[in-house]
Amino acid sequence: MDLSAKFGVVQGRLIQTPAGELQCFPGDRWEEEFALAGDLELDFIELFAERNHNPENPLWSEEGKKNIRDLASHHGLLIPSVCDDYTIDHSLISEDGVLDQVKALIKSAGELGAERFILPLFENGELNHANMAQFVDPLKKLADHAEATGLIICLETNLGQHHTMDLLGEIGRDNVKMVYDTGNRAAAGLNLYEEILGFGNQIAHVHLKDKTIEGENVFLGTGRVNFRKVFQALNSIHYHGPYVFETVRGSDPVNTAKFNIQFANFFIGEAQSDEIQ
Repeated sequence: MDLSAKFGVVQGRLIQTPAGELQCFPGDRWEEEFALAGDLELDFIELFAERNHNPENPLWSEEGKKNIRDLASHHGLLIPSVCDDYTIDHSLISEDGVLDQVKALIKSAGELGAERFILPLFENGELNHANMAQFVDPLKKLADHAEATGLIICLETNLGQHHTMDLLGEIGRDNVKMVYDTGNRAAAGLNLYEEILGFGNQIAHVHLKDKTIEGENVFLGTGRVNFRKVFQALNSIHYHGPYVFETVRGSDPVNTAKFNIQFANFFIGEAQSDEIQ
């Protein structure tokens, strides 16, 4: 495993949000978060478009994208990934215009110099075993569109390992991989160590979070995830991609982020030590 692991945080997680919303665009405070991430020596913020279109999100304007690039440069941050939460509330296979929305955001992500485009397919937009075949054609189209910008599309689904591998085989595009979300997989009662070894180089992006058996998001190390085994498995498959903290904020989001960084570095170090021994 690369000793210089790249750590980032989902946009909005370094600032408290109204009504305790977990996934929340930080509104007119979005620029402030870049300074916080820089001070924490994080490597990046994972930008996202919301479940419903927000024209005030800087991803949708030339001025906004320029501000993102300038802020990232000023605070020493990368822009490796953009996530499209729109596909959680709007299905690629049953709603008009969704494919065009995703293509437009892929274009913006490419203009920002991102390397990965995260596509969560849950809830109203869920990709499951029953409808998997219907997603193949639109995902091929998105992959071909993304190829021009050099982006890897990373699918985030609830599919099991075998169905995921079947889906990736049906799509048949080298620039379509998967997100491995530790919290979601653990909440489903899966063996994360064995899964990660089985997925191997199909994992191009990792979301770090912890969940209880009831599916509640909790602090890292207080839920179902065995992070020592997770990082041992990621070390075994030579994962060198980014790690994104998609965790609860706690009473002080900045202190929580400091804890998360120390926590992940500890287990990365343990995994490397285990390999040497």
